[in-house]
Amino acid sequence: MLLQLRGELHGLSAERFPGLRARHYRLLSFLPPEGERVSRLVVRSGLTKQALAQALDPLEAGGYVEVVPDPADRRARLVRLTDGGREVVGAMSARLAEVEAGWAGAVGPERWATARAVLAQVAVLPSSS
Repeated sequence: MLLQLRGELHGLSAERFPGLRARHYRLLSFLPPEGERVSRLVVRSGLTKQALAQALDPLEAGGYVEVVPDPADRRARLVRLTDGGREVVGAMSARLAEVEAGWAGAVGPERWATARAVLAQVAVLPSSS
């Protein structure tokens, strides 16, 4: 399942978004329409501040995100999607929907809906560490 998803993301990169890797798609998916503070992205992504900065650099250079001062607190930085970033998120969502439709076709829509609900619930559980 993970290998298929990774393969789909690699295909999307080859077709439309050269240079983007799975970690870039993951970061882009974390960004709400109004943007997110760098400090919150560190928590949500599980990355260190340094690793997040390294992952954001190619996204900013590629025009997928912009990093700007937070209007609510000029000391904080806000990461926002650009039009290019929104295009990536839309393409990624469409590709994921195609994959999920294939899985639903293979196991039946009801079973897939149940599996998806369980995965969504597990994804938000606190870590055991």
